[in-house]
Amino acid sequence: MWERLEGRAFRTFLAVVEEGSFSRAAERLGYVQSTVTTQIRQLEEAAGRRLFDRLPRGVEPTEAGRKLALYARRFLELGEELAGELQEEGEPRGAVRLQVLESFAAGHLWGPLRRFMELYPGIDLRIETGFQQETVEAVRSRGAELGLVPRDPERPDLRFDALFEDELVWAAVPGVASRLERGGYDVLGGCRVVGFGPGCLYTAEAESLLGIHGAAVRTRAEFSSPDMIRQALLSGWGRPMCRAARSRGELERGELAAVTALGSRPLTHGLISSRHRELTRAGEMLRRFLVETFRGLQT
Repeated sequence: MWERLEGRAFRTFLAVVEEGSFSRAAERLGYVQSTVTTQIRQLEEAAGRRLFDRLPRGVEPTEAGRKLALYARRFLELGEELAGELQEEGEPRGAVRLQVLESFAAGHLWGPLRRFMELYPGIDLRIETGFQQETVEAVRSRGAELGLVPRDPERPDLRFDALFEDELVWAAVPGVASRLERGGYDVLGGCRVVGFGPGCLYTAEAESLLGIHGAAVRTRAEFSSPDMIRQALLSGWGRPMCRAARSRGELERGELAAVTALGSRPLTHGLISSRHRELTRAGEMLRRFLVETFRGLQT
């Protein structure tokens, strides 16, 4: 049965996995929903297993579905890699999945990516967002070919190419920053700390410093939007630990002040890729382009 299946069935299957819905997968692929249903049924017949559990709203992959997703991605990647290799002498083509940290990408990545897309219009750049550990797992499981993370995960199975040096600092509006400079963590302990939540490295570093200094904060607030955190900071409502480079404009204009008495933590943003498999031609071109671009910006 497997030999009668086409790559389109695997592409449909992965669309359902990623969208969590047959109807959204059909809309994304430009199919009618019955086509998606038929292709998934054919895959389930070939596998001899149910691949999705039906939920009140949408679907989620079963254990067999999660295993198949790994092989489906490899199957499609091999097809794209083969197409790229066969066109080695021509215009670069193929798809590259890049998973990034949203707050870094918003401030630093779109300019370089725009230049890359202008140089290589035949490369389909697919971008997703995730925190450090999510991106590490995406690269390890073939969910992404490249990942951009705020710190070297120091894993033997991953390559790390440093791109951008930065630091995490505590910041606040000037009046509050002055009080924090004088009172340190004793004053911070009575404040409201905001961040992206426990999955975020920035939040984890802030919690580590709070724990070291025994600061019991009044409350914690989690937001998914970098702009929401920025506005909470500018209003004086909350105290985040943020990247100095991301807040440079506010710091230079005096809207915010870094609280040096609370210390800082170094960051080295960089690209990760698997050491166990070669990058596609398109993936390697993106890796080299970003490394050269960011290193050129900091020299």
